Amino acid sequence: MTIKTIIQEHDIKAYYELLTRAITNEPQFFRVAPIDIAGEVFPTKDTTENFTLGAFSEDGELMGIVSFKRDLFVKLKHKGLIFRMYVSEKAKGQGLGRKLLQACEEKATQDKSLKQIYLTVVATNHRAKNLYLSEGFEIFSTEKNSIQMTDNQYVDENSMIKYL
Repeated sequence: MTIKTIIQEHDIKAYYELLTRAITNEPQFFRVAPIDIAGEVFPTKDTTENFTLGAFSEDGELMGIVSFKRDLFVKLKHKGLIFRMYVSEKAKGQGLGRKLLQACEEKATQDKSLKQIYLTVVATNHRAKNLYLSEGFEIFSTEKNSIQMTDNQYVDENSMIKYL
C-alpha cells in the first residue's frame, strides 16, 4: 500500500468514485449525501495546511482517503480539521485507517504552529471512534440529532480533538 497526496486529475476522479460509493453504500457513517458533493471543486490543495491523502494498492486502486485543512482565521490557525476519512470495504480490518490517520497527522504537523487536530464522527460509528481514541483523540462534545439521515431519523455526532 502506498500513501500519497491526491493532486493528479485521475486520482481526483478515483477519489470522487470512492467517496460517492462510500456515502451511497454506508450513508450511516457520513454527514454528506451524494448530491452534496456532485460537481464540487476538489476540497483541498497540496500544502501542509490543506491536503488529501490516498492509500493506493499495488495495482493503483484507491483504497482509502483522508483530508485535512487548517482553519483560515488568524485566531484559529492553531487548529486543523480531519474530514472525509474512509477505507474501502476491501481494505477494512487491515490497519489502513490507522496508517492514513498517522500519515495525515505527520504531514499536518510539519508546520509546528499546529496545536490541535479535530474531527467529527457519527456517534454510532464505534470502529472509527475506537481508532481515533487509540490515536490520542478525545471526545469533547456530542451534538444530539446532528445529522438527519431520513425524514424521521436523526443521529448524534461526536466532536473529537487531539492536542499536540
